[in-house]
Amino acid sequence: GSPFFEVFTMGNGGPGKEFEDGTGSCPQCTFQNGSEASKCEVCGHIFKASPGSCPACTFANDPSAESCSMCGTVLIKKNKKPGRAASSEQISKSQKALKAAGTHLHGDKKKDVPVFAAAAFRPLPNMSVELKTNLTVSYKEASALLDAYKEIRGMKDRTQRHPVKTFILSTLTNGLPLFNKMPEINKEIKMCLGYVLHKTIKEKDKGRKRDLAIEMAAAFTACQAVQQRVIYSMFSRLANIELDFKAQIYKALSQYKHRALDKAVVVAIGTHADPHWRSAVHVALFEDLGVEVDGYDAAFMDKDRRRLSAQQRQKAKDAFVRSFSASEFILELVEDVNQVSYSYAARSPHRFSMRPLVCALPPL
Repeated sequence: GSPFFEVFTMGNGGPGKEFEDGTGSCPQCTFQNGSEASKCEVCGHIFKASPGSCPACTFANDPSAESCSMCGTVLIKKNKKPGRAASSEQISKSQKALKAAGTHLHGDKKKDVPVFAAAAFRPLPNMSVELKTNLTVSYKEASALLDAYKEIRGMKDRTQRHPVKTFILSTLTNGLPLFNKMPEINKEIKMCLGYVLHKTIKEKDKGRKRDLAIEMAAAFTACQAVQQRVIYSMFSRLANIELDFKAQIYKALSQYKHRALDKAVVVAIGTHADPHWRSAVHVALFEDLGVEVDGYDAAFMDKDRRRLSAQQRQKAKDAFVRSFSASEFILELVEDVNQVSYSYAARSPHRFSMRPLVCALPPL
């Protein structure tokens, strides 16, 4: 089977491994079930799920079912691998939904409402590798920064057993364990983290410096999906002035997609949603709309990712479509560009067209 699916369903070692020797020991509560048991008699843990079996209520659905016909739980398929490209048909269908939402918002069916082109749906290009590698930090410098604040010294990882400093320094050196089999992603993570720590150390405003250090450290009290998202988000913010105009646009679009994702999470789950609910919505939007928001791999591989009901999934999809407006993105971008100083604008190559990212569909 797919290694990505195994990471999601199996966890550490994987439920069901103990049953290979015929002992019937439950990996969750250790109760000794019969060797042919498919479900623990004590805790209900499923360790020999048949195709289509619902992980929430155990109802036996048809193997091809996408959601449980009994409770509505979405059934995750094994062929949903991170990084797979959405089909042009799926993107075209989503563009029409965006067009309809934009037309309803503007109230003019005769007007050509711009929508995001296929390139905006897909993973955005990595920002300058040269920028990330030129501005980095040593292990010793990073360690000194983390030791400087009592708030960070008191932070523990999600198990409450180890100081976050240990994991931050390990990530700076080796990347996140979640991506041990994906070296290109870990290379990116290490470069972005090094850049963020470098910029934090060089920050002259003591209050801002402290806030940046604590923001980064706090991410390591949560799961690795959150850690990757915060590293990328902080890099995107701190690298703003050093990026060329093309990279500025991609950075702005990445942040815009994340904001639309955040709104979808709040609408579908509520303000109480934890990072694992966000991972669930993140993956669902890619599967249903073909929109890949940065950090998808971490969301997909989040072994604690929640399972959305059919109703939650639909709410998330509708909310994202309403928020993912090309018109609003262009307006935000124009306002942002107008705030840039003349000296910076003069030395920035602005010969980048929005045409690859935005297109216009015929009126409805």
